[in-house]
Amino acid sequence: MKILSFLNEFSKDQNLNNIILKLCSSAIKISKSIHDDDYEIEKTSLNEDGDVQKPLDIFSDKTLLDKLRIPEVAAYCSEEQKGIVNLDENGNFIVLTDPLDGSSNIEANVSIGTIFSIIPKNGKSVNEAIFQNGNKQACAGFFVFGPRTTLFLTYKNGTHSFFLNNKSNTFELLQKNISIPEYTSEYAINSSYRRFWHKNVLNYIENCLKGKDGPRKKDFNMRWVGSLVADASRIFTRGGIFLYPDDKRKKNKDGRLRLTYEANPISLLVEQAGGKATNGKEDILNLTINDIHQRTPLIFGSKEEVDTFLNTE
Repeated sequence: MKILSFLNEFSKDQNLNNIILKLCSSAIKISKSIHDDDYEIEKTSLNEDGDVQKPLDIFSDKTLLDKLRIPEVAAYCSEEQKGIVNLDENGNFIVLTDPLDGSSNIEANVSIGTIFSIIPKNGKSVNEAIFQNGNKQACAGFFVFGPRTTLFLTYKNGTHSFFLNNKSNTFELLQKNISIPEYTSEYAINSSYRRFWHKNVLNYIENCLKGKDGPRKKDFNMRWVGSLVADASRIFTRGGIFLYPDDKRKKNKDGRLRLTYEANPISLLVEQAGGKATNGKEDILNLTINDIHQRTPLIFGSKEEVDTFLNTE
């Protein structure tokens, strides 16, 4: 089933469907550019939030913004932009995006992607609507640019995956109503920060490492790609838990991932697939947004495993 047919079947909101189709068009252009163009991968600058920015980040951001200059979109917010980019004042939706997640991995040829969140204005001004919490998202998803280009999408009616058919240059349904496996023996965390972890994180990982001889009574594998879309894609496929907690470093006391561009859309997808997402204290989707570049800890994956983490002292 091609994505247009899927959208027409699953959503009666043509304005929202048009935005999704524009995002798909953007992803096709970005994917082609990643594979075909000779970008200066060593050339870097800093974005508005102080993170390293590469030419492909800038290209992806510009591609998305240009494609989303349509009547349905009232405003555009991006990790690469300083603030809100106002578009059509009569538009009903705001699009927030990380244009190229995992771009630090470009030279290593690791899967990278585009994450997006679509928020309805709900009769509010753009400046009010943009601070609605993650539960108010109308739609969320992410593209993965890997061995093949895929899309994970939710309209809050389940999480579904698509693949890019390069012959027809369209996205086609891969799996409807994805369910994250309930039981797991995989975890993903950056172990290089072990010395900064809080006690509960350290104890949780220690219990996993003890395997069959420890309290978990089973062996675990550790997987860490360093690209959120790649790690999330694996969890939707095989289950597991992803941990990017806060720690004792001053710069990481509030976490590192962006709430609006990364944590909220990933969390909506996870919950719609039967999983769970938290900052370690509260459900991500319930968090109050005070700044569009706000950061947060993020732990998500198989519900039982996330609950086990939350119950570890």
